[in-house]
This record gives sequence, structure tokens and C-alpha cells, in this order.
Amino acid sequence: MIALDNFFRLVVIASSGRDREKCFPHGAGSLLDTGHLPVNFHAFAACTYGRYCSSLPERFDEDAVLLLIGRDMSRSEKVLRELKQRGKIVVISIKETGSQQIAASFQDPKNLESFSRLCQVADGALATTYDSIPLYSIASRRDIPVLFLPPPYPIEEWNLSSEKKESRSGIFLGTRQLYMASRLHPQAVMIATWLAELESERLTIISGRGSNLPPFRKLLSKWTDPSLSWHQRVTSQGAGINIIARQLPPAEYLHLMASHRIVFQLDSSSVPGQVAGDALLCRIPCAGGDGTAERLIFPDLCGYGRTTGEIITLAKRLLSDDGFADEQVQKALQIASDRMCFSSARRELASFFGSLKK
Repeated sequence: MIALDNFFRLVVIASSGRDREKCFPHGAGSLLDTGHLPVNFHAFAACTYGRYCSSLPERFDEDAVLLLIGRDMSRSEKVLRELKQRGKIVVISIKETGSQQIAASFQDPKNLESFSRLCQVADGALATTYDSIPLYSIASRRDIPVLFLPPPYPIEEWNLSSEKKESRSGIFLGTRQLYMASRLHPQAVMIATWLAELESERLTIISGRGSNLPPFRKLLSKWTDPSLSWHQRVTSQGAGINIIARQLPPAEYLHLMASHRIVFQLDSSSVPGQVAGDALLCRIPCAGGDGTAERLIFPDLCGYGRTTGEIITLAKRLLSDDGFADEQVQKALQIASDRMCFSSARRELASFFGSLKK
């Protein structure tokens, strides 16, 4: 059994990842630290002062491992077998957890078969979204221990809000992937443009390059940006619209977000929900989106169970009623301090791994 104490460290291994190895000896650290921010699956390593690896290390002393299952699930199987031979306690988690991403992965029957074997061998599973919770038990055909825990956020460590609330202005569009249909980005752009004009607010849009284009068009997108031209065309009649066509460094991106009054989105991908987490770090409300974070920390503003019209009404109220907006942020902070902060996640992870036998 793993001791439940302050010495619990977690090693997160992405069997087919591309991110560089990152150690988190100081937990969340600083926003200006080099390397990947302590968000998404890196957050599980950071909240336990552990490390994130994109391949199986030759040697490490920690007993607790979170193995991320990538699109090549047979590779994850090999890594799991090696970890079990080393006597590690291994909990598995699907890395790309949007509903459409899981469906795309399982369209390959070999992946579905590998996933079943992974669930049969692993000591436990970690579900980061509501929709992925039952998949592990069904695939394993046994009562595999499953922990539901969305990626935590360093809300206790970081407060990125603007010093003066009066200096905030405008709407920040939370999505950027034009060519991923489940993001509902075109509708969000259309509505946000109208909202900005109606409420006399500025609008900031990040134009992300096409990541799921057909191969030939994806190759062309290295030299031309079809997403940028689309955004410029459909917002040409609007005033005060800032379209950013470059990848911003994390600190610049979050400080830009924090200068706005609200984040708006219509994402329906059922992802863990980084948009809402980023908004909370900036201490501004997030309207729309059906991700885990949106549903957990912004239950009165999220898109789950609400029509587009209802989300628009909420966004309009946030822009016209500062008291309502502040109330939603404070409520989100209180919920997150219990369910999505680093300290609570560390306790849950230590308790879960401690309950698993080698």
C-alpha cells in the first residue's frame, strides 16, 4: 500500500506523447516557468510534486503511476506490462477524452480490444469526464476501481485577475478550432460578434490553424491560414474585433484573457474543460461549454442542459450586471476549492492510490 502522507508523488506517463519531460518539485510553480503549464494531465503530476514523462523512464523510485492511453493503445499495453513487471501501482486514463475523440479512437477495433485488456490488467482507472466514467468498468468486465477526478487547477497558488476590475472590458471567445465541428466555433463567433456590438464591448478571437483538415489542405495550412481568412471575412462588419493569428505564450494568453469581462463559448465536445479552468484562474466568468470543469464550477452558466438562447441570455446578464458576474466567480472559487484545486486533488489521488494493492 502507498502511504497516505505528504510524500506521495505521482509519475504521469504518456505512452505516445510528444511533450518534454517536466518535473514539478515546487508544485504549480510560476506562470513564467519554462515548459508545459501545470494544466490538463500535467496538473496531476504538478499537484503531487511529481513528474510528467512522454515515454517510460528507464528507472524511477515512485510507486504510483498514471498511464495515459493514447491513440495507439497497443503501445500503452506494452508500457503497462513493463510497469507491472516493475511492481508499480498503475492507474490508466484515456488521454484524449472528448466524446468524439474517444469515438474516433474506438472506430479501430484493435484499439477497442486493447482498451479492454488494459482495463483488465490495470490496478484502477481515472475518469476525467462524466461520459468516460462507465467505459472502464464495462471494458474490464470486472469491478475495476474508478476515480472521477477532472484535472485540477492551481487556484490557490495563482490569481491572474487584473488589478482593477474597472479596467476589464470585452468578450473573450473561448474556442479557436474552426474545423472541429463539436466546438461549434462558427456559431460562437457569429453570436459573440453580435453580442459585442449589442453591448458596445470589444471582442477577442484566437484564430487557430486547422488541426483536423484533410491531408492536402493541412499541408497547405503551413503556408496559408484558412482559419484566419474565414474569421476576417465573417467579422468584417463588426467594430472593435481583435483577431489574433499567432500562438501566444501561456502567460500572455492568460493575461489577455484576464483583461476581459467574460469568456464565451458553445463547445459541446464533453472535454475536461480547460476554458473554464483558465477563466477561473483569471477570476472572470465563463458562459457556455459542456466540459467537466464548466459543469462543475460554473453550473449556473454552463451549456449542459441549456439552449443556445439561454446561454446568450446569461452572457448578456454577465455583461450588464457586475454583481451577478462577481457572484458566479466567487461561487466557482468555492466549488473549485473543494473539488478542483491542487490540494484537494492531491488528497484524492493519495487516498485512491493508497487503497489499491500491489
